[in-house]
Amino acid sequence: MRDGNGLVNVKIAAASKLAAVPKFVYLGLASELASSPIKFVFGDYVKGKAEAEAAVGKDYPSALVLKPGIIAGGPPGEVRPPGPPGMAPVAVEDVARAAVAGALGNAAGTVDGNTAIAAAAAK
Repeated sequence: MRDGNGLVNVKIAAASKLAAVPKFVYLGLASELASSPIKFVFGDYVKGKAEAEAAVGKDYPSALVLKPGIIAGGPPGEVRPPGPPGMAPVAVEDVARAAVAGALGNAAGTVDGNTAIAAAAAK
């Protein structure tokens, strides 16, 4: 999990920079979720996401890093585990709207957490 969520994305960011791709949007992991007990079960996933977020920030200072927790929505019939108690999911449409804003150059920086992503999508 660490390589797939970390090293692969680090390589994608580096290759994109080398190819002079002007904009970069990355979906990381909400700090609230990364510091929760999930880190004990999915530690390599959490570490990989953190490594990729750091690489994107280094290679693309103007990137948009979205850090959702639990995302609601998806293909019909897809089963997703519930999030931690008290963490409301963010709609997949909100994540998409925020990502498009970053790809178009209308948003940059880090948007951390489901509430912040929903607010960014509403702009």
